[in-house]
Amino acid sequence: MRLLITALFFLTAASASAGETLRFATHTGPPLSHFLGEVLRNALAPHGLGVEMIEMPGRRVISEVNSGKMDGDPCRVDNFKQISRDDTSNYVKVNEAIVLTRIVMVTGKETRIGAPSWAAANQGKIAFLRGSKRIRKNIQEKNRHPVTRNLYALKLVAQGRIRSAVMFASVADLLLHDNPGLKEQLIIHEKAIMAYNQFPYLHRKHADLIPGLESSLKHLKHTGRFKKIAARHWINPPREE
Repeated sequence: MRLLITALFFLTAASASAGETLRFATHTGPPLSHFLGEVLRNALAPHGLGVEMIEMPGRRVISEVNSGKMDGDPCRVDNFKQISRDDTSNYVKVNEAIVLTRIVMVTGKETRIGAPSWAAANQGKIAFLRGSKRIRKNIQEKNRHPVTRNLYALKLVAQGRIRSAVMFASVADLLLHDNPGLKEQLIIHEKAIMAYNQFPYLHRKHADLIPGLESSLKHLKHTGRFKKIAARHWINPPREE
């Protein structure tokens, strides 16, 4: 199986030379950016290709990837090209999901919300990371409290200044793990209020790499290595659809 995947990759990898490093621009921070980098390195390293992850603001990511200055964007939603207002004409989807994004609510332990939902969240002020368009559109304007750091959002909830924070489950898990004081005061409501798979995209010049990359990602999942990497970074592996 491994030999077949390797052979397929090299047969389709005419657009990149062995020893080349592909540069992926991402709008996400740790732990997700670290997870994405490790998965892509594991998928591409056996085929002689390196990976460099570069963090930058969301709209700049799209511009840099679409122009070809960057080689790829490691995670976007399935219908990204249809919903983006920016030029994504050179984005080509890798049709193998790389991560399951779960959006969760975080509140004080004494706060009663019933079943977690956007309706429940919108019963009061919500802190969320500035630039998170998918989250922002589900929050009523009167309840929006954008912040520059997710940790600050959690502190606002702990201080009783904001009713809830909404963020990626992986980020909430890691922040509370690293901040025992906040963990004593706050609770992550396990049921996600939104969940969706995300996929890697490459610039059109690397379209020939896609069949091999898809096969490599499937191989990582088949061997269980993908789940081990995800667990190490507090990330949810993609759900099968």
